[in-house]
Amino acid sequence: MNEDRKKRGLAHSKFLTVVAMNALFLSSGNVMATQVASDNVLEVTEQLQSINVTGLVVDATGEPIIGASVVEKGTTNGIVTDIDGKFILSVKTGAILKISFVGYQPQEVKATPTMKIVLKEDTELLDEVVVVGYGVQKKANLTGAVTTVDLNKTMAGRPQQDVSKALQGAVPGLSITTENGDINGNASMRIRGVGTLSNSEKSNPLIVVDGVPMDDISFLNTQDIESISVLKDAASTSIYGTRAAFGVILINTKSAKPTEKVTINYSNNFAWDQATYLPNFSDVPTQLRSALEAKANANQYEVELFGMYFDKLLPYAEKWAQQNGGRKLKYGEMRPYQSDSNVGDYTIIDGTPYYYADWDVQDIYYSKAAPSQSHNLSVQGSSGKTNYYLSFGYDEKEGIMKVRPDELKKYNVSVNVTTNLYDWLQVGARVNYSRKAYQRPDIYSSTYQTLWRWGSFFIPSGTIDGYDTRLMAMRKQASDRKEITDLTRMNAFLKAEIIKGLTLNADFTYAIQNLNSGSEDFSVYGINWSGMPVPSYIVTKSNSAIWRDNSKQNTWTLNAYANYAKTFAKSHNLNVMVGANAEEVDYTYLYGYRKGLYDEAYPELNLASQDGQQINWSHTSRASAGYFGRINYDYKGIYLLEVNGRYDGSSRFPHNDKWAFFPSASIGYRFSEEAYFAPLKKVISNAKFRASYGEIGNEAIGNYMFEELISQRENTSATGYIYWVDGNGANANRLTQYNMPKLVSKSLTWERIRTTDIGLDLGFLNNELTVGFDWYQRENRDMLAPAQVLPNSVGATAPYDNAGTLRTRGWELNLDWHHKFGEFNVYANFNLSDSKTKVTKWNNDTKLLSSYFSGKTYGDIWGFETDRYFEESDFTGQNADGSWIYKSGVASQSALERAPFHYGPGDIKFKDLDGSGAIDGGKGTADDHGDLKVIGNSLPRYEYSFHLGGSWKGIDLDLFFQGVGKRSDWTIASLNFPMMRSADLAVYEHQSSYNRVFYSDDWKTITGYDINQGNTYPRLYPGNEAKGTVSGIANGSNNYYPQSRYLTDMSYLRLKNVTVGYTLPKEWTRKAFIEKARIYFSGSNLFLLYKGSDLPVDPEISTGDGLTSAGWGRTAPITRTFSFGIQVTL
Repeated sequence: MNEDRKKRGLAHSKFLTVVAMNALFLSSGNVMATQVASDNVLEVTEQLQSINVTGLVVDATGEPIIGASVVEKGTTNGIVTDIDGKFILSVKTGAILKISFVGYQPQEVKATPTMKIVLKEDTELLDEVVVVGYGVQKKANLTGAVTTVDLNKTMAGRPQQDVSKALQGAVPGLSITTENGDINGNASMRIRGVGTLSNSEKSNPLIVVDGVPMDDISFLNTQDIESISVLKDAASTSIYGTRAAFGVILINTKSAKPTEKVTINYSNNFAWDQATYLPNFSDVPTQLRSALEAKANANQYEVELFGMYFDKLLPYAEKWAQQNGGRKLKYGEMRPYQSDSNVGDYTIIDGTPYYYADWDVQDIYYSKAAPSQSHNLSVQGSSGKTNYYLSFGYDEKEGIMKVRPDELKKYNVSVNVTTNLYDWLQVGARVNYSRKAYQRPDIYSSTYQTLWRWGSFFIPSGTIDGYDTRLMAMRKQASDRKEITDLTRMNAFLKAEIIKGLTLNADFTYAIQNLNSGSEDFSVYGINWSGMPVPSYIVTKSNSAIWRDNSKQNTWTLNAYANYAKTFAKSHNLNVMVGANAEEVDYTYLYGYRKGLYDEAYPELNLASQDGQQINWSHTSRASAGYFGRINYDYKGIYLLEVNGRYDGSSRFPHNDKWAFFPSASIGYRFSEEAYFAPLKKVISNAKFRASYGEIGNEAIGNYMFEELISQRENTSATGYIYWVDGNGANANRLTQYNMPKLVSKSLTWERIRTTDIGLDLGFLNNELTVGFDWYQRENRDMLAPAQVLPNSVGATAPYDNAGTLRTRGWELNLDWHHKFGEFNVYANFNLSDSKTKVTKWNNDTKLLSSYFSGKTYGDIWGFETDRYFEESDFTGQNADGSWIYKSGVASQSALERAPFHYGPGDIKFKDLDGSGAIDGGKGTADDHGDLKVIGNSLPRYEYSFHLGGSWKGIDLDLFFQGVGKRSDWTIASLNFPMMRSADLAVYEHQSSYNRVFYSDDWKTITGYDINQGNTYPRLYPGNEAKGTVSGIANGSNNYYPQSRYLTDMSYLRLKNVTVGYTLPKEWTRKAFIEKARIYFSGSNLFLLYKGSDLPVDPEISTGDGLTSAGWGRTAPITRTFSFGIQVTL
């Protein structure tokens, strides 16, 4: 084999490592050097054959530079320096090496067998490379919207168990939200807002890990990640085709690379969590009085729960509070009533137990230090031409509950191997195995809902004769619900340099994910607290039961692409890439249920009764393929052009519409490199304008939507049986019901997402300060939407077709600064982004406000504008039915009343926006909305974050702030509004400020009002969660129609993380044969500025039972974390 083909190829995994390591240190500002006065002089002895270069890259002080890029000029053959600043690289004789690293001036030197390169300080960043689709590009030559994540600040320097949560605030335009603090919950990710209305989850970005799509990145070990790039515009993402319509997150994990010696890294973290926000009840007498007053306002004069009448309960509660000095009761044995001077915690009245102790719900049920721990071990080394990287990770985390908390354990094992079969051919393989094991008590009702629904007295949290009551008994005795998920990804790849400048890459990945879950329903015994005075056991399930389910997903992915790079006339640089990829996914699901275990000691499906058994099965599959190409051209690095094209096919569309072509293009102009710009270079060191436009197809619309499918009705005891004759008698004939298929569109095809992006990149003061700005527009012009409305005579709803258009416009700003003051390295980073989404085409002539219609801004919340509280002077009297007579000039709200409620003194008064003299919502449409207006928007606006930090003599400090400038929510939650539900009689501590109505002793006659316009709430009235009389708006009625006064402001600024670390001096550690050792302390969610801080709900919570449910906020809380750990390199 001729010599020209030898020693040129850089293995794909090595090339990605070069990119990832440079991205890792991009803009970190943590590694600087003192400028030296003169260039290095390297003596080079040329040899007649290819040589192995062993080198060391250091700064002016002699300290090794970790992660410096070393590339053979004119090729893609390169590597990055290891933890000691060393590298080994095979190059041809006489080759020129280009050495670069962020913060230092790049150098070009002739290769010799042994080398020592000293880099001079410089803040020039333009020679660094970033990972893009199927390759890398110089940062200076990027024309698309691509952001590289600084891993030093997001993962390497501070503890994280979940990759997606670690990315929150790291990238402008990337929105990451968590529903609650569930330790097994996944964060939701979106790039540049909402992309489609056909399926909200399908607005999610494509996540590509080591070149292969991965749906759930919570399986990843954060310490295995080497680089993350976020691709936002069509020019950057179109190369990935069908699933990349709404952005791409590229993640490369650490790969095998040449090293002189074996390197071992170990890190750990120990952490403790506590809730950021928890509700708290008012004292029991206040809860009882508020409930009595609210019910009296609704003409309900007997208030009871499970036989406890509040008017009888109140005197005992008042005495308990007096005798216990206002304290709340901890977990323990309940004391029965003895006398008026010793009322105990409960009494018996007419054979019914009355409980009045004020239990400390937070202390009894919530942990103030829920533990977690992480351990990571990696080994990297070389043996001959073979390189390897091995890693093991273990994470363990407990939930916030004090009694039998949830538990989540995660295991990660990675094995990566590469070998040079020939000088021009490298092959490799990687195997990644992950397991997530989650378990929690499978209680029969939600702990969070039960704890915070009725009041601190209602669910006794102590024991009687040593036995627990219902909720505590269930938490202690219920069986475990277990979910075990195993994910294995096996990948083989090769890279070959066919001729000079031409490389071929190919990889194949097989991934298999298995989820097994299940639980049992057993008898749970505790004291029947409502069945006193004689203590008795309760059985919470009349029959034992068992269920199991299993899902299995197999994924096959193949990528093959070739890249050719050539420079013409020393000024024209051309890079051409063509390739193809294919993916097939097969998913199966099986569920089985039986009740009546023969022996609870042996919970197996085959050891339970077949009566009432349920079996469910489903199977889906999909396939996609694509052919793609990219051309990059630049003239002297000043005029830049990139053209992409992809021909995509998907099994989700009818035969004639499976394939489509999607192009994109981008241009760039580095005007800072023009001669006319030279006088400004000392101030503006880099300036680049860029623009892109492109189209991407979205296949994520669901499976088989173009097929007319006949559905079968389930015929089970749960759904009810269908009989032909004799009902369910002995002679009955049980039938199977099939339903007529829905109307479908046979022309269903791709959603076409067209994106325009205009950007400007600036660098000031030798790039110590960099500024990036992007404006973009994304249009989904063939979005899946209802076809034209059909006449009623058709007897069916119109099918979905490519009939809608959705437009998102937004902008992003990034500022990054770093500087060195002697031995001090300091940095600051600021991100800000905003977007707004509008429906520009939708078939809906009614334009009902609660539905989509042309011109609607996505996320808009419609409601009334609140004026003030009604005063007695606003009325002239009452009618016989209890309704009030409005004074002349006061707009009537009687049309809003939901019987038997009537607006009166102390209630909410809305503004008469249309001047009609009466408050209403018109027809609840965009064309006739009466006094309704847009009062807010539920999407986050002005998302921002900033880092502040630095290092000095081994001490490092990083402060990370993150927030949302504007976001609103409308909820009908009992945590938000007192007495929102008639069945939820709890009154919380933050709800004590309301307009009072005073009654006689029998609660039947009003004796007066205490109305204060500064009170937080109107007069109490039970049951406002249902739909009111106004169409087109969210639920809520009476005083709690959607309105400006009670719109929850969810904007916030949070100190997301503070990390302080200390790297021990090397003269200390090397005596113990340790190359590097760092200890650190970290705190998360430490400080919060929050306009809705009166509510005991964290602003990052998005659900409880849901925003439209009274249970909103009653969920696993967001937590505050304190932790410490060590990082050691041997």
